[in-house]
Amino acid sequence: MFQFFTKNSANFKGLLFLLGLLIIVGTLWYTQQLVDTLKTKSTEYVRFRVKIFEASINNPNEDLDVGFFFNEVIRGADYPIIITDAQRRPQSWQNISEAIDAKNDLKEFSAEDSVFFFNYLDQIASENEPIAIKYQGTVLSYKYYGFPPEIYKLKKLPYIAIVIGIVFILFAYLGFTYIKRSEQRNIWVGMAKETAHQLGTPLSSLSGWLELIKIDANQKDMAISEMNNDLHRLNKIANRFSKIGSVPNLIPEKIQPVIKNVATYYQRRLPNINNLVNIKFPDESNLCAYLNIDLFEWVLENLIKNAIDAIHNKEGLIELTLEEDSLRGQIYIDIKDNGKGIQLAQKKNIFKPGFSTKKRGWGLGLSLAKRIIEEYHDGRLLLLESKLGEGSTFRIGLKKA
Repeated sequence: MFQFFTKNSANFKGLLFLLGLLIIVGTLWYTQQLVDTLKTKSTEYVRFRVKIFEASINNPNEDLDVGFFFNEVIRGADYPIIITDAQRRPQSWQNISEAIDAKNDLKEFSAEDSVFFFNYLDQIASENEPIAIKYQGTVLSYKYYGFPPEIYKLKKLPYIAIVIGIVFILFAYLGFTYIKRSEQRNIWVGMAKETAHQLGTPLSSLSGWLELIKIDANQKDMAISEMNNDLHRLNKIANRFSKIGSVPNLIPEKIQPVIKNVATYYQRRLPNINNLVNIKFPDESNLCAYLNIDLFEWVLENLIKNAIDAIHNKEGLIELTLEEDSLRGQIYIDIKDNGKGIQLAQKKNIFKPGFSTKKRGWGLGLSLAKRIIEEYHDGRLLLLESKLGEGSTFRIGLKKA
């Protein structure tokens, strides 16, 4: 069982790291593609506006307002612009900063403003080649331009994605670690409770036989025989717990004697004061499967105990049947009771660790039984059918030996 948790924990951590890495790489790639596309479109748009202005000044018209074209076409943008003369001396600018935009001449700049301005000019010059504005083949000025503010924001997105990815991995890891520790605590507590539950029946039985000997000495021989059975069961319980976490040895075994042994043990120890519970099992069968008897008996006991607990205030019947499916090479063991049944909403949770419909219990019985059958015996355990007020049927499927 613990090997199962360890293996899946390692797989989950690897999956968690891979998922975080994919988020970061995917966001970086997508953002870069988007930024590159927007840069290209932005550059094409700026060059188009300059061409419109050049066309207007190279084809003069009496009604043409060159100033309007310059202000609306060249300067009418939301991205950083610095216009220089033919000798690349800055003449006008906009969208640099509020302090810089408010000044119309370099003479108004402070020393700090000048340093910031020319550094900014170098920056946008490195980002985009300045566009020459020409009149009849002569360069009148140069237009230096940056990118719209949205592009600069997008360029920061990969770093934000990396932070988000790291935070995601961190919180997911911490959350998983907490869940894992909580689950391990529940498993340890549950196993302790299961141990006490397993030991409870034979110990109570031993106490009962001792009381019987004290009351009626003539029952001594029968009581001693049953006490030996209880001691044998205690040894079985010790063997079961020693096998959890290790690879069990599976050998071909007849199934009917195993079923008979478990059913007979419980039938003799059922309380029959308020209601009668009868356990039926196959009389004869030569069907064999690969079993570890100690662990397989544990599964049967859990299913029978659940069936007993489900029967209230009426004559109970628990019926164990054996069936062979020759085509699939399977053997089916059905455990049917006429108890209270299972609600539809609970059916999907009955095999989950910690789920229980009882006021007392830790919900490990069916979970443990399912793991023993499916992980150790390579079989299946499922709820075949259940109807409220009519009972339930659990099915164990094993490969025929």
